Amino acid sequence: MPNCHSLFTWFFAAFLLLSIGCGNSENPYKAYYFPLEDFDKGVVYIYEPANELALGNEIWAFSTVKTDSGTVLLTRIFDPLHTLIQTIRETEVVNGMLADETIYYTRDTNDIQVVVPLSITRNALFPFTVPDTSKVYTYQASWKEPGDSTLTTTLTRYRRYDRMEKVSLPGRKSLKSVVMRLQEKIENDGEGVLSLEMSGEETYGKHLGLVAWKRILPTGDTIAYQLLETMPLNEYEAKFGRLND
Repeated sequence: MPNCHSLFTWFFAAFLLLSIGCGNSENPYKAYYFPLEDFDKGVVYIYEPANELALGNEIWAFSTVKTDSGTVLLTRIFDPLHTLIQTIRETEVVNGMLADETIYYTRDTNDIQVVVPLSITRNALFPFTVPDTSKVYTYQASWKEPGDSTLTTTLTRYRRYDRMEKVSLPGRKSLKSVVMRLQEKIENDGEGVLSLEMSGEETYGKHLGLVAWKRILPTGDTIAYQLLETMPLNEYEAKFGRLND
């Protein structure tokens, strides 16, 4: 006669495994976004130019905060001289990442920092859900141009799943990655509406996040970056100096 308790235990264990497997299959992209659980004490990603354009490195400093609505990712982007370029705040929800706030930073003619907050109207950043090449994820934000409050610029960025591929990065083994195809439109409502369009790609490495990206400009030139290295924030600041806002 079969042992009913053993059978029940076996079926219960099988059900748990099946449930866990189904949950992971519903959000297969999550493992390709930044590992938020590792950012609580601050982590720096250094990106280097990946083509012939004479551009400097970009330094992205990440940190996370736990809130009632979910994990919040805070990103500060700096140029090689540690001048703040942009800050981004986004929240992790059950099926992806949503934009909460974006701020650009520029300098006026007196070299004083000018803060340019964006008004976000579409907030999809990155999906965790099952790949669908027909699905478009839209981020849209507008801002007033510094020095001319009558001039509004709007950025619309469309992301779409494109493919899986292996990526090789400096000092790392080949990395399984997901590539998102980009279409961007920048509209300026000055005298008439000036519209510029760009295309590009973003590559996200498994358990690492954004590892490479490129933009093809209307001129035909390409801006491209790839991940050079990562390190804890305190280690970076000890070696290269403090990252001040």
